[in-house]
Amino acid sequence: MGNKTNNYTVLARKWRPQNFEDVIGQEHVTTTLQNAIKMGRVGQGYLFIGTRGVGKTTIARIMSKALNCLSTDSPNPNPCGVCENCIAIRDGRCLDVMEIDGASNRGIEEIRRLRDSVAIAPVSARHKIYIIDEVHMLTREAFNALLKTLEEPPSHVKFFFATTEPHKIPATILSRVQKFELRRVEYNVLLDYLNKIAKDEKVKIDEGALSAIAIAGNGSVRDALSVFDQVLALSDDNITEKKVVELLGWTDREIYLELNDAIVKQDAARALEAIGKVVKTGHDPTQFILGLLRFMRNLLLFKSIPNAESVIEEPVDFLEKLKNAADNYTSQQLLYSIDVLLEVLPRLESTEAKQVLLEITILKLLHARKRVSLDEVFSRLAALETGSPLVEKERAAIYQAKPSVEHNKNVSEAAVAENKEDEKKKKKEALFNKAKNEPIVKQAFELFPGSKIIEVEE
Repeated sequence: MGNKTNNYTVLARKWRPQNFEDVIGQEHVTTTLQNAIKMGRVGQGYLFIGTRGVGKTTIARIMSKALNCLSTDSPNPNPCGVCENCIAIRDGRCLDVMEIDGASNRGIEEIRRLRDSVAIAPVSARHKIYIIDEVHMLTREAFNALLKTLEEPPSHVKFFFATTEPHKIPATILSRVQKFELRRVEYNVLLDYLNKIAKDEKVKIDEGALSAIAIAGNGSVRDALSVFDQVLALSDDNITEKKVVELLGWTDREIYLELNDAIVKQDAARALEAIGKVVKTGHDPTQFILGLLRFMRNLLLFKSIPNAESVIEEPVDFLEKLKNAADNYTSQQLLYSIDVLLEVLPRLESTEAKQVLLEITILKLLHARKRVSLDEVFSRLAALETGSPLVEKERAAIYQAKPSVEHNKNVSEAAVAENKEDEKKKKKEALFNKAKNEPIVKQAFELFPGSKIIEVEE
């Protein structure tokens, strides 16, 4: 048993790509680099930018293998993976490929040592490679010491930098390297990759569970594989979505559907009962609100754009339920609900009364269903002024009486007569105001205080 444990390799290392074709979601980078190798246009320095776990260091290592692969007489855009150099680089024991952690080797002395070693020819490889991870952590003095070497290095030297914060790198460094932006890996691409690994590892896991792992990865392959490792330790039997959700401390999707149904039906008791379940089961209130925020965001996407399914990261069977739920809201109601949830998130961290705050938030969401947009208010006011049959129909519904055609006609005639009377009053008022300002009338008021202007019937 001890041997089995000691020999276990985590999925993130076991499934680390060994050639450009294995890198997922970064074709715009890998294709460019392969073409540069084919055409002999490899630069002296490259900067890979992107969030954690998307392949920055992995691509740098593959480039190291491609430049030093012994299967061909020149750099190989498709490294063989079996020659001495490829194996040494894969195992991290190649003397000519040096990986440096920028966070712990950030000072000027470390960079001076690097600069001195640059002039030494490679031991067994064609090129001497320097991979500096988290390069933005270097000090300003260290960057300055690197400038000249980076601009005009020996022909056998290549630099590969990786960073999550490119804005912290001086412009003088950025201008001396080729920059590549690595994207967050799309949900569907990550889901397919996890499915492939599950089949290869002979793991019984349902689609909902894989979807939850892909969502937890949040665009990072390494994060997703770390969660997958946890899940594999969870059960030897079939792994279900429910087990994964419990492991992650999330709230089950069905709870959100149940809560949404209570909000739509304005059933405060059911809504608060759902909150009670969440609190009793020990779920993190912040994670619950984040999940509800995601749920409302998905409903808004269905209301706002065609083919929303293509951008929503949820299992296929759940998408139809979301689409049906979205039909019960207006876009304005959903925007207001999302604002409510965003406002409560920072407050949850600073209060002890988390359940009370959750309950108040849900009651606000119930009130959101009654909100009417300004456009709708203006249209109704306009309809009232013109005696619109639609408004009269709404009035009739309030009194539980269906308006007849004759009724609508009479109401419209009454509205027109009322408008004429209003216009007549306004004209009369304007005439009285004009008369008051006449000089002769002002003199009369001075001579005879308490006088009034009256209307004389014709």
